[in-house]
Amino acid sequence: MKRSASFLLVGLLGLTLAQGVRNLGMGGVLLPGPGAQAANPAYAAFPGKWDGEGFQVPVGLLRFLPFFADTSPFAYFTDPASFRNNFDFLSAYDQATHLGSFLLNPARSPDEVVFRISADGISITDGQGRSLMPSFQAGVAPDKPSAFTPQPFLPLRLDLGPGTYLSLGPFVGSEGLRVAPNPDLEQAMREGSFDRCKASTPSPCALEAQGSLTSGISVALGFSTPLPEIPGPGRVYAGVRGEGFYGLGYAEASAKARPTFDQDGNISGVSYEARYFLSYPSYLEGSLGQGGGGGGYGLRGDVGLAVDGGDWALGLGVQNLLGFSQWSGVEVTLVDGAETSRSATTRKSDLSAPIFTLNGAYRLPLEVGELLLAADSRFGATAPAFHMGAEYRLGMVAIRAGFGVEGGLRLGLGAGFNLEALSLDLALTTHEAPLVGGTVYGIAMAVRF
Repeated sequence: MKRSASFLLVGLLGLTLAQGVRNLGMGGVLLPGPGAQAANPAYAAFPGKWDGEGFQVPVGLLRFLPFFADTSPFAYFTDPASFRNNFDFLSAYDQATHLGSFLLNPARSPDEVVFRISADGISITDGQGRSLMPSFQAGVAPDKPSAFTPQPFLPLRLDLGPGTYLSLGPFVGSEGLRVAPNPDLEQAMREGSFDRCKASTPSPCALEAQGSLTSGISVALGFSTPLPEIPGPGRVYAGVRGEGFYGLGYAEASAKARPTFDQDGNISGVSYEARYFLSYPSYLEGSLGQGGGGGGYGLRGDVGLAVDGGDWALGLGVQNLLGFSQWSGVEVTLVDGAETSRSATTRKSDLSAPIFTLNGAYRLPLEVGELLLAADSRFGATAPAFHMGAEYRLGMVAIRAGFGVEGGLRLGLGAGFNLEALSLDLALTTHEAPLVGGTVYGIAMAVRF
């Protein structure tokens, strides 16, 4: 038995900055150098011999033009009927978190969640019988606000002296997305029986989803410098950065889908519960009128070290080593689409939720051409991620390939062409579609004149 229901995750239109096309062609690996200073402030003064490329064309923005009704919220103003029939929150989230690539087949939200029992055990599928991923997480688990904010979009940077800089810019992004069965449902799936899910009403078994969206204006003051020369493997660089923000909006939502049972103990449908928190500056309350007026602010500190060993490089960055953020707004709960409570609430972050990034590269000269190998790892207060990639360069041409694990398996293929008047980088990217699984393909491009 099943019950159809609209399965819409919150509108997580996280306009995150894209990775470089060279990185994408190498499976998403983070190369040492100034392009990685957001993850490691020591890289601000690091030699740029590892990560150079041209201007990345944000081709993913094309999918927010109104004639792409599945991913563009602006289609609501140009063709409301097409928007209602085609717009998909998960597709928009998928494209918005991969702005550097034009996604050929962004993830599509399932029309329904179906709990099934078969000889093979318990499965969770969509209305067409396709399996939903039992567990998925990207970014910071959004169970509370974080002082860690997305990298600013097109920031204004001022050099204040040797190794010292001030950066100002707006940011809009998703802190993260998480979908997973709770412990009771996970155990029931292992046992292949729904008996434990019938123990009480509502059922203790649930498929849970969480997501968040944050926006604001950030100001960062950073300092990076090479340390005094000491005998050893290479030149060591150190960096620190303090970053504060004024919040323009924050939305956090969680949802649960629980199986329901008839009097005979058979599955009769699905019950949905949702909670969301909404915050924005008080001066917008008059126009928005949702009770979320209050706004937010925050401050955090990052540190990093990096080593340039000539033919190799290695770095360790720690973001959000210390930090604090606070948002004031309204919290609303709903059960099967009906609002059950609404209250003014203040949400605060932890004082420390560090995110560690370790990355390195090695350049290997060959008899014909040159080979670059690189790898990175990201862990801490975020979903673990790992990438590895390679680049073979021969004259004006570079061939790239790599893979990574970041909310699922991702692959990359790329090529670079360094002509006299033009440098062009292209990449074919893949990543695991959030929630629904399957492979999403994208195309990325960068140019330099």
